[in-house]
Amino acid sequence: MAELPESYRRFTRVNLPVWVIVGTAVAWGIVHKLLGKLTLEWSYVVLLIALGLGSATARTWVGLKDPRVMYRMTLPLVVYDLVVITLVVRLTGGLESQLWLLYFPLLVSEAAVMSTRTLLTILALTAVGYAWASAPLSGAQWNDFWYRVAAFSLTTWLIHQVYRSHVEYRTELAELREQYDLAQERERIAQEFHDGLGHYLVSVIRGLESLMHRLRARMHPTELELLQEQVEILRGALDETRQTIQQLRTPESIDLQAFVMRTAERVAQRLGAQLHCECPPTLPNLPPLHTLMLMRVVQEALSNVMKHAGNPQNLWVTFYVRDGQLNMRIADDGKGFSTDAVVEGMGLQNMRERIHALGGELHIQSAEGQGTEVVARIPLARETSWNA
Repeated sequence: MAELPESYRRFTRVNLPVWVIVGTAVAWGIVHKLLGKLTLEWSYVVLLIALGLGSATARTWVGLKDPRVMYRMTLPLVVYDLVVITLVVRLTGGLESQLWLLYFPLLVSEAAVMSTRTLLTILALTAVGYAWASAPLSGAQWNDFWYRVAAFSLTTWLIHQVYRSHVEYRTELAELREQYDLAQERERIAQEFHDGLGHYLVSVIRGLESLMHRLRARMHPTELELLQEQVEILRGALDETRQTIQQLRTPESIDLQAFVMRTAERVAQRLGAQLHCECPPTLPNLPPLHTLMLMRVVQEALSNVMKHAGNPQNLWVTFYVRDGQLNMRIADDGKGFSTDAVVEGMGLQNMRERIHALGGELHIQSAEGQGTEVVARIPLARETSWNA
């Protein structure tokens, strides 16, 4: 026998309690009628039983046809059930009827699949229907009526909020798991770069340098210079490979302030530029995922300085908090570029996507011969704490 799809198994788990509830209500009506506690005519009892069974049958038929359609039919099915329950309560004693408790399973079961606005509308319709089913009411009975309305409304609202929180938690957990898997894959690729391409580049550079040393006396200066240029090109490729490996690997520390300082100092040293770093000792304690994404932006921006700024004399790296935003500025006085002519590569695109994912904005200003400035602003949550 073929195994049922997961969607049908989920539907079955929900559909079975529906039939149990309807069957219990039908049994209650039949038993009370046989015991003489229900003055309703048998024709009305049969009618109410048919309406209840019709509701359960309709839900089962729609769900078996396509479980996904079940959720799209939620609102009309709920309205139908509300009408049936309200009619049952009206005909079995109004406020004195015990069947008002049927509102509970209906509303509680739908609290998980309805939007907040729709649920509030359904709760209002339920209160109006129950008031009609219970009318007329005396002054003392109104107190009991509002207590019952508050009971099923607040219970439904609580379950709705708990379910929403659970869904948000599962969504965040799935995102974190995806980011973890991505970090693991990037670490694997980085290791392959290190053990493969990086190793071969180092071997080739050493081999060429050894060859140059042996043949220096017999080679023409022009040939020697050409060979030296090729070695420098390979050294540049090795530097880019190491930079790529560094960007792929997840930082061992998520101390944003220490990471910014360390990375900026290393880049300034390699460029021979004067570093102007303004990074306060206390930076917002962002969630780990946000901190990692911001680190990647810093890495990419400083990597672009190394690749494209030429020989800048100064490098500015600034972080500060103002008006509930974390502001970042990375600038240089290198050769710059024309923002109208340049086509954004994956580096700039990744920077923008990461900042936008954090709810922020990123601006790049540059002109030929006037350096480049990268500015990012990221909104901070009100509950964001600070590193000591």
